[in-house]
Amino acid sequence: MKFESSSIVRYALYGASAIVFSEIAYHSYFWLKNQISKMSTSKEICEVIWTNELTQSCVSQHRRFTTASSSGNVSASGSPTMSELNRIVKLPSPKKSQMDCSNPFCAAYNVGRLLEFIDSAKYSLDLAMYTFTSYDLAQAFNRALKRGVLIRIMSDHEMAYSSGSQIIPLTKAGVPIRCNSNTMFMHHKFCIIDSPQRNDAIFKKLNKSTKRCHTRGIVLTGSLNWTMQGFGGNWENILITSNPEYVRSYEEEFERMWNAFNFDMKPAAAATAAGTPK
Repeated sequence: MKFESSSIVRYALYGASAIVFSEIAYHSYFWLKNQISKMSTSKEICEVIWTNELTQSCVSQHRRFTTASSSGNVSASGSPTMSELNRIVKLPSPKKSQMDCSNPFCAAYNVGRLLEFIDSAKYSLDLAMYTFTSYDLAQAFNRALKRGVLIRIMSDHEMAYSSGSQIIPLTKAGVPIRCNSNTMFMHHKFCIIDSPQRNDAIFKKLNKSTKRCHTRGIVLTGSLNWTMQGFGGNWENILITSNPEYVRSYEEEFERMWNAFNFDMKPAAAATAAGTPK
């Protein structure tokens, strides 16, 4: 009887120890994961992208990525190539071209670099862009939508309806978009990726928790409109930074403008505008 009692006690202690150790392992795993996440976001990003007269110097190198017709100026699909009229009118595929190009100002590399940052967004994307016609970047936003990233866009009330605008398709895809309703231009060109302030609000709402969401905010800003001309035919710049003070300043101004703008683009209105000749 005494032997049976001691066995029961021993097995009970084994079971209790196993539960305790499993709990310790469980919480240690998430603690370690959180620490690794913090370490991976601790290194500050500071990068500048330039477009200039050398942006087109790699045109001939990229021709091999385009199936040209006998004239050499029109692709098999009927679209103009980069070399038509001696200027870039169709950017090469960023993923195919950027790794093979030695030109530090290459348009394909520049677009591809922005795609990398946008594709890294985990929770939020806030964009303020005067003119947005880049199909590649719009597709990156669509991919973000499919990942569950929450997106907000502000644009100029006239340029949002301009020819080739990607604002209209994104509106139809369900992205909330606001524009200015006065005669001033909404002339900003910046994007905030995983704004800590916005992510904290999203995290609390989705998880019903007061824990902070540890993400590194990144700002893309500069003179460049997200257009083919901007990436391939102008002198422009884009500053990429994760400096917390700069990120905080941009996210506060975006939030202030978002609340100040009272003109929400509606999908139906956008579709009507898109079909109206200018």
